[in-house]
Amino acid sequence: MLHTLALPFALALLAQPAATSDDGAMDWTGVLDEASFAALHELTDAEAPALTGEAVEVGGMDCYLSRPELGTSLGAVIVIHEWWGLNDHVKHWTDRLASDGYTALAVDLYGGVVATDREGAMNAMRSVKKDEAIKKLLAAHDYLTDPKGTVQAERTASIGWCFGGHWSLELAIAEPELDAAVIYYGQLVTEPEELKPIEAKLLGVFGNEDGSIPPAAVAAFKDAMKAAGKDLTLRQYDAAHAFANPSSGRYDAENAAKAWRETRGFLVENLWPEQAEGSFGSKKRKLEGWVPGGWEPMEVGQFSAAAYQVGADSKCTVTFLGGDGGGVLPNFKRWNMQMGTPEMTEEELAELPLLPVLGTLAPTMHVEGSYTPMGGEKVSDAALVGTIATLDGESAFVKLIGPADEVNGAIAEFTAFCRSMR
Repeated sequence: MLHTLALPFALALLAQPAATSDDGAMDWTGVLDEASFAALHELTDAEAPALTGEAVEVGGMDCYLSRPELGTSLGAVIVIHEWWGLNDHVKHWTDRLASDGYTALAVDLYGGVVATDREGAMNAMRSVKKDEAIKKLLAAHDYLTDPKGTVQAERTASIGWCFGGHWSLELAIAEPELDAAVIYYGQLVTEPEELKPIEAKLLGVFGNEDGSIPPAAVAAFKDAMKAAGKDLTLRQYDAAHAFANPSSGRYDAENAAKAWRETRGFLVENLWPEQAEGSFGSKKRKLEGWVPGGWEPMEVGQFSAAAYQVGADSKCTVTFLGGDGGGVLPNFKRWNMQMGTPEMTEEELAELPLLPVLGTLAPTMHVEGSYTPMGGEKVSDAALVGTIATLDGESAFVKLIGPADEVNGAIAEFTAFCRSMR
């Protein structure tokens, strides 16, 4: 005779969090047995793109650190690998976060093991003990926020996929200074009392066709977060488990791209400097963006669409010119002349970092020299950061210039402002 479970009890079974054995090891397979859980994962045979970060040791771990090309970070993100381990695909995703302006640190909870088959991945995952993993994650957070360290992040987040998604949640529980956590279909905690220490905002990304963490488990997590009074944003897609894993051979490009857009927006909202809405425009379009807090609107000149005073003596302008505006390289050379620095070459232009501006990638220069503001006195210790975006029928110029200490201290805000323009 077939018996139907009462709904609350069925939900409780589906929503069981990762259990801990007597020796501290974790049970990761959710509602599935190990063989079924392993079958959800397939390692891609594609090579990862060339990496741009560096190896660092943190809390006894060999980690991977990637920094923004412009040198100033909008915040820091702890990246927690999926069940294959800290491989080059996860490191590439760490580089992607750095290209968005964050200092990203990928941790290694497997102690150097990088699996290439399901048995190896399962054994590595089984070996992880909760107390040791939490200790390593807290060490990573301390490394990024140490006021005497090389990063000194003021805002932090975590992100993880599958195995790493659970640890992103665990870090949010353990670290009250964490600002945001992204959980890609990780094993969930569904007891409200266990979730109460969370101070971070959470983004949960799940697949409706996930056999390991089905929608009922996600619903139980949502209810528990609500009961605990915590901030949770849920995004669910018609996709299977591991659909967005960096190393997945079953990578679902369409749904993964949608989830990544949500993730990027979530990080912008929670890690970027304090901002306020602003609007400006060219003859062709009206634009809106996020203006960093403390940037004061100024009267615009003949060609400027917007101008802001930054700090005591620096100025940021947004200008639109028709066509290519005279060309990117000639304008960068003009800025070199303004700063009294050698003219940029074609080779140097090709090596400049690219900043997303109005749907295109805009080369961005950063120079230090001296200049004389209109009607003012010469500033001998000055800096300029500027980008030129070639658009359809016009070009956008965004330039921040002033004393070097002010400009260099506002690069994160400048990049955030440029990225936000719509």
